[in-house]
Amino acid sequence: MTPHRLMRLVPAILAVALVAAAPAGRIDSLLARSRAAEAHGRTTEAIGLMQAVVVADPARAASYVALGDLYARQHAPHFARKYYAEALDLDPSLAPALLGAARTDLALGDRAAAKKKLARLMVSCAAECREVADLRAALASPEDGRADTAAASLDKN
Repeated sequence: MTPHRLMRLVPAILAVALVAAAPAGRIDSLLARSRAAEAHGRTTEAIGLMQAVVVADPARAASYVALGDLYARQHAPHFARKYYAEALDLDPSLAPALLGAARTDLALGDRAAAKKKLARLMVSCAAECREVADLRAALASPEDGRADTAAASLDKN
């Protein structure tokens, strides 16, 4: 196994170790540690911690959104797309997941998919909700797909 491939496994290994060591009530602590690690440029650690959050509570859609947001900020739209899809499988009308998925669609050049998600957002959330306004702005922007965070949704769940 090459060193590069081994480094790609580090977040998953860290996630498993952290979940084994952390009681279920420590999800907020893991989230905070992940955000702090990212803020200090420790991306691999941040991803591992956020993966631990998902493993610790796999039924929490907002955790998948937070991991998708993290990958989007790291300019990894294919990974981000995967986690937004997981969130939408759990909660098909979760506004932050629809917004993140649509922004990822834009980053990957799929405006049609992003417009479909805008239509879903307009049905599932009030026409005046922040996510609708953000997605309309992203669709109008020449900088399509610049991922913005929806991790604040974690605080609501």
